[in-house]
Amino acid sequence: MAESHAPLPVPRQLDALVERLVARDDVSAARARQLRWVARELTRALRREDFPGARTVADLLANADAYLDLAARGELRSRSSARPQSSTASMRVRVDCLQLIAQAAGLPPLAVDRPGMPEPKETVASWQRSMLWRYLTEHADRWPGNAARARVHALIGVVLDTGARAGELCAMRVDDLAPDLTTIRITRRPQARSVSPPVTETVPLSAPTIGALRRWLALRAELVKAVQGGKTALWVSIRANHAGVLDEAGATPRPPGMPLRPRGLARAYTRAIVEINQDLAGTPGWRPLPYRLEQLRRAVTETGAA
Repeated sequence: MAESHAPLPVPRQLDALVERLVARDDVSAARARQLRWVARELTRALRREDFPGARTVADLLANADAYLDLAARGELRSRSSARPQSSTASMRVRVDCLQLIAQAAGLPPLAVDRPGMPEPKETVASWQRSMLWRYLTEHADRWPGNAARARVHALIGVVLDTGARAGELCAMRVDDLAPDLTTIRITRRPQARSVSPPVTETVPLSAPTIGALRRWLALRAELVKAVQGGKTALWVSIRANHAGVLDEAGATPRPPGMPLRPRGLARAYTRAIVEINQDLAGTPGWRPLPYRLEQLRRAVTETGAA
């Protein structure tokens, strides 16, 4: 009897294609997570009665518009959300990932619209950055064991000196720092649809940033002691969180000292800025800082380009 060569189910075809794609050297860890996320959403869409059936990945991608409509309404989420509608940034990521999957499958570019970027939010003014840095530096000795404050102090210093994005910060390792902390190696990763390859450069660090990094590295060394495996990440978590692996007794939280991911880094920055705005409320001339790290980063890069 001849062997059966029935095609794999579409979800398995898609997963295999995406895994080959994320194994490429030019696909970053962040993009790999995004590609797997889109693949999971496509699989959820296939299970819906109102979504067209598909026998191949090409069939599935032919219905990209139907998938994007469901995703935009928040109907493919794995968890409920207070704001079901998807953001413009998330929709742009989905379209980019669909195009990469189509390319990997040997298909022509998909005829789907990529949402435009919203107007950039206000950046952090030069005088605000100066007040923020002065406040952090003058108060550093008042928080000798406060790892959260030490981390955000060092983090802000590195952003002010380098203009690094959240993903670039999360990719930093301790050995990217010079032994005397005077420089840091950073890999600039092009955004969105840029075809430019990543570029690695070494950037000098200011004396205040060096001092902030020394304090953070001393506390970081304690945080990573209980971590098994690699301990190379420069920015690590302060406390356990819920993102651990489920076991028979329930959730096993990720311990402190784990590498920060872009979303966790952004949340940590926002928490710190909320506290700083409260501390500085009523200070003559102070205007509350915006809560997004990107607004601080853009202020630095726009100033440098001026």
